[in-house]
This record gives sequence, C-alpha cells and structure tokens, in this order.
Amino acid sequence: MSSDDFISASIKGILKNGINLYLETVEEEQYYTLKLLQYFEEETEFPTYLRKGHLIEIENLEMQIACELLVSNSTLYFIPYLNNIFDIFTEVLKFIAHNHERIMTEFRGIEETKIQSIKELNQVQDEKTDEKEKYEEESSDDDFEWI
Repeated sequence: MSSDDFISASIKGILKNGINLYLETVEEEQYYTLKLLQYFEEETEFPTYLRKGHLIEIENLEMQIACELLVSNSTLYFIPYLNNIFDIFTEVLKFIAHNHERIMTEFRGIEETKIQSIKELNQVQDEKTDEKEKYEEESSDDDFEWI
C-alpha cells in the first residue's frame, strides 16, 4: 500500500467512523464542543455556528455550509457537505493534535501520581495512627460529665 493509499484510507476511515476522543461524560463532550467552536471562531477564517447545543456548523469562505462537527458517545464525527473541505478537515486535526490533552486536563483536573517507597508509606501510616491516638486521648469521658 502506497503512502497516498494509506492517507486516503485513513481519511475515509475518519469520515466513516469518526475520531474517538476518550471523553467520559456528556458534560465533557459539551465542554470539548465549546472549546472546538471557540478555536474555529478565534483561530480560523471559517464562520462557525453552534446549533442545537451540540452540533457545530462550519461554512467555507463562500458562506456555504461546508461541514458539521458532532461530538457524541465520545466520538467526533465530521460530516462533509461539500467536496472542498480539506482545509477545514486539517484545522480539526490540528485542533485535536494541539489542544486535546490540555482540554482534558482543564476539565478533569490534574491527578497527582506519587510513587512512594514502602518505608515512606509506613511512616505516613504511623503518623496517621499517632494523630488518631492523640485525638482519642484528648476527648475523654470527663469532657461530657457536665451534660
């Protein structure tokens, strides 16, 4: 398979099946859609509109609806209406390539991953046990005698 055939097959696969974005919730899909809309409004010359709260319409420079973008079930679907949509298609891919991880982090937050040795884990556990014992000693039955 030549590189041209591979590229054509890849584009055909994207148009047919969409792009899995690995989004977890409907709210995350809505956030991603809004960020994609914002990108097209600010970074491209293509007029862009949000329709029905989840569907993005993109016009070409001649003010004709060129395509629609839909994020549903964690998949971005690219629905072309005209033949000359390659510029818009590349903008969508550029958006995903440059912004996907940042948008996911903005929405989900940063998970702290910390690798600790067994000795450090035991030390943290001992500190928690000491604090619990200290609290139990401070709150004795004498505190409640006045009731």
